[in-house]
Amino acid sequence: MEQDLLMKALVQAKRMGNLLNEVQDLTQQIAESVDRNDQVSMEMLVAMRREPINKLEETEQALRDLAETYPDAELALELIALINGEPATKPAGRALEEQIASNRRRLTQILQLDRVLNKRMAREKSVYQ
Repeated sequence: MEQDLLMKALVQAKRMGNLLNEVQDLTQQIAESVDRNDQVSMEMLVAMRREPINKLEETEQALRDLAETYPDAELALELIALINGEPATKPAGRALEEQIASNRRRLTQILQLDRVLNKRMAREKSVYQ
């Protein structure tokens, strides 16, 4: 039963990783279009990036719902701790811990690039000020 929960959570975490890769790729393309001063491509890519971001939000919610609705409260709490970035207490949770850590690193990279892009595009109206 524990293995089944961890496997379902790992599938969701890997899906999030794939979506983060897509967001990172689109963000990089936006940066390239900004460098070229290509307004049309930039606007198109920003719109395209919305879909994987929405899917990311849905996938994260599905992962949290999996933990919150699991009947075994102890396992549910362990999963919530893993989702929140705490280390695995059992070897079975190591793969999920590693995937979640990888997702966090990727998200940090995306946010750093997004911050630079936003400041370049919006200047004093940047949301990061």
